[in-house]
Amino acid sequence: MAIFNKTDGDTSASSETTIIASGAKIDGVFNCNSRLHVDGEVVGQIHSKSIVTIGKGGKISGEITANRLIVNGFFEGEANCDGVEVLASGKFLGKVISKELMIEAKAEFEGESKIKRDSETITQPKKIEVKA
Repeated sequence: MAIFNKTDGDTSASSETTIIASGAKIDGVFNCNSRLHVDGEVVGQIHSKSIVTIGKGGKISGEITANRLIVNGFFEGEANCDGVEVLASGKFLGKVISKELMIEAKAEFEGESKIKRDSETITQPKKIEVKA
C-alpha cells in the first residue's frame, strides 16, 4: 500500500492504493496513477488513471476524471469516468459522463447522466440541403 507516491520500481502503480484517511481534508488538484480510497474529504479536482473509491464516511466535492468511480459515501460535482457505481449507502449529486453507470437499490442519485462514447463511434450529423 502506498501513501501518495512510491518510488521503488518493484510494484506497479495499478496495485498501489493512496488513502485519504478519515479526518483528513484536501483542497485543490489531486493527481495520481494509483487507486485512490477517500475516507476523508476532498474539495477540488481528482485525476486518476485507476479506480477512485469513496468510503462510507468519505466526501468529494468537485470534479473527478478516472477510469472507475465507486461511491459508497458522498459525491457532489461532475464525474467523467469509464464506469461509475453508486452503492447502497452512496449519494451522488451532479453530472456523470460514463460508458457504464450502475446504481444499487437504496442508493441516491440526483442529477444528469450522459453516455461517454469513444471518439471513433461518435458520428457527426450530416447536413441536408433542401432546394426549393
